[in-house]
Formats: sequence, structure tokens, C-alpha cells
Amino acid sequence: MAMARIPGMLFILISFIPWIVYWTLCGLGLRVGVLISLVIAIILVAYQARLREFNPMDLTSLAYFTAASMATYIFDLEIFIERPTFLGYLTLFAMASISIAVGNPFTLQVSKRDYPERDYPEVYWREKTFLLVNDAISGMWSMIFLLNSITSITLGNPYARVVSNTLIAIGIIFSIFLPEKLSAYFLTRDFKRYD
Repeated sequence: MAMARIPGMLFILISFIPWIVYWTLCGLGLRVGVLISLVIAIILVAYQARLREFNPMDLTSLAYFTAASMATYIFDLEIFIERPTFLGYLTLFAMASISIAVGNPFTLQVSKRDYPERDYPEVYWREKTFLLVNDAISGMWSMIFLLNSITSITLGNPYARVVSNTLIAIGIIFSIFLPEKLSAYFLTRDFKRYD
């Protein structure tokens, strides 16, 4: 059973729900944000387990919120409550970077879901250009996650939120328009030397 029923952009938005809940509630100093995010992550991964196809971001969310819940509720540590954006974005940066390094960029799952709307049939999912585009987009997101992690500790709270939201908006815009442009670029660059 393929996971192609939910469009890619909606799929990634759903994957961000535990993080949004976490950042919002812990930003208000509420410890329960860690636990609620863990429950959401469990639901997302349980659904994927039923389909036997896992999203790297959701697996990362499950691992992170499990560790955060244990640290918060068992060991009574406040670090996950005091530094939610720094630790969260740093974790997402690591997830995106590792997914690229192992040859399975986390945006690949999102791109696969957009078939047939974007004409990415299964035969192209291991094609060099398709993977290069997903490596580039995953790389862009890894840099956004890293910058958001850094700005969360270097800038004051309202400024960090503005920078973070701006970078995410830019990332969304590029994620919508970049695949088509990069695909065209990668496919035509070899022909340019013959122009």
C-alpha cells in the first residue's frame, strides 16, 4: 500500500504538527507540550506502520519526543522546555542532513506523494535528476533548520520568531517552485555545451 493518498504539501504540514504544538506550548512554559507532541508523533508513526512505509521526519519526531518526555517527566530536566526551538530545529537539521547523506532525502517521500499531479511516476523515483532535486530541496531545508536553531539562541524572542517564520515561508515558496526549475536545469545543462 503506497502512501500517495495525501498530497505532498499536506503530508509535510501534518508531519510538522507535533513540532508546532511543542514549540507553541513549551514557548508558553507548559511542560505538557512535550507529552502532547509525543502522542501526536505516535499516532503518525502508527498510521505509517500500518502501511509499512515510514517518513524520516515522523520517525525523528517520535524519537525526539520520546527522549524529551523521558527527560522532562522521569528525570525532571527542563532543557526541552527551556530550549524547544534550539533543540527542535537542531534535531530537524540533523534529520535532514542524515537523510541526504544516506541517499534518501526526507523530501523524497513528499515528492512521491505528488504523483500523478506532478507526473512523477514510480519509475522516476530513483532517477538521478529526481534525486538531485530532492537532495537540493532537503539541503535547503537543513540550512533553514540550522539557521532557525542558531537564531533561537542568538536573537531575542520576537526577532527569532520573525526570522524563523520568514525562513520557513521562503522554504515553502522554494519547495513549491524549485522542483520544476531545478529539473529543467539539470536536464538541459548537458545540452548547453552543444549550443
